[in-house]
Formats: sequence, structure tokens, C-alpha cells
Amino acid sequence: HVQKSPSPEEITKKGQEIYFSELKDKLEPSHLGEYAVIDIDSKDYFVDRDLVVAIGQAQLKYPNKLFFIVQIGTLHPSMRLKKQKYGWIL
Repeated sequence: HVQKSPSPEEITKKGQEIYFSELKDKLEPSHLGEYAVIDIDSKDYFVDRDLVVAIGQAQLKYPNKLFFIVQIGTLHPSMRLKKQKYGWIL
């Protein structure tokens, strides 16, 4: 049985839930303006001031997955799509 990958919309919804309920208060005091790349399945996350570095860390641990990306301290989530190795919307 092959597990269906979640859609970008599902990743955004779940990622926002994880960020606002579990990570926002923990990350904002010391990582304001940096990027959090979140794997929605494990709730594991990677933080760096350089978005490409944070994405790279996430891809090393979770290759071929879609991640929820947010700039810490903003309300505008970013999406990185699997088909675009370094493509994202800010």
C-alpha cells in the first residue's frame, strides 16, 4: 500500500497548525526573522537564517518530501515544492 503524498494545501494547513500551536512561542524569542522548515509528518523542524541552508538540512534527513516553510515572526508561510529543488514562494 503506497501512501499518497499530501497536497501543498494539506501541507500548508498542517504546517500552520504545527507552527502556531507548538513552535511559534518557542522559536520567536531567539530566532526572529530566521526560517523554519517543518516536516509535517514527524513535526521535526530545521531553523537557519539562510533559507537554502534550512531546506538543505531538511532534505538531508527527509529526502524527496514536501516541507512547510515559515519565516519566524511573520504570518506568511512559504511553500517549497518537491519538483523545484530550490523553488519557494515568499
